[in-house]
Amino acid sequence: MRFGQPQMQPRSFLQLLLFCIGASLTFFLSALWIGIMQGKTLLTLSLIGGSILLEAQPAALASVPLGFHPVPGAVISILANCIPLPFLLLMFQQITRRWRWLGRKLKKAEKWSGKFGRYGVWGLVLLSPFLGAYASVAVSYGLGWNPVRALISILIGMVASAFIITTGGYWVVSLFHHANFLALHIH
Repeated sequence: MRFGQPQMQPRSFLQLLLFCIGASLTFFLSALWIGIMQGKTLLTLSLIGGSILLEAQPAALASVPLGFHPVPGAVISILANCIPLPFLLLMFQQITRRWRWLGRKLKKAEKWSGKFGRYGVWGLVLLSPFLGAYASVAVSYGLGWNPVRALISILIGMVASAFIITTGGYWVVSLFHHANFLALHIH
């Protein structure tokens, strides 16, 4: 250890678990608060559940027919999709600590990650909308990429795709509403 560097104490499982609970609860309460401010508490809970199970993009698209404006619908879906992410990261860390053979396999995967060249972890920006946030976390952990950079790139991909999907869905729904309005007044 170099002089002047603080010695890092490993965090206990309980500390990490409490952090995960706090982070997940923050994501949940933030999404719920946005829905309450929209006056759609029950629909927000439905959207949160859908986002956890189906990922952010399908839930973001579902927010439009539920009557959410694209921005709050996308934000609720993204926040809700982030609820399990801290637990996934904790789970991967604990599994690799307990199962040494998996840790050795992941070390080999780190060497393989060099084949991705200059794009590396930032390639997840383009892949995360297709793989989903949960699979992207697993891929980044398996390839030994920096978790902070991986989460940032996953979130960028998730946010961009959720906003594109909700805006497109809102445009399509408004197009049909406009067509129905015209059809009713022409006859």
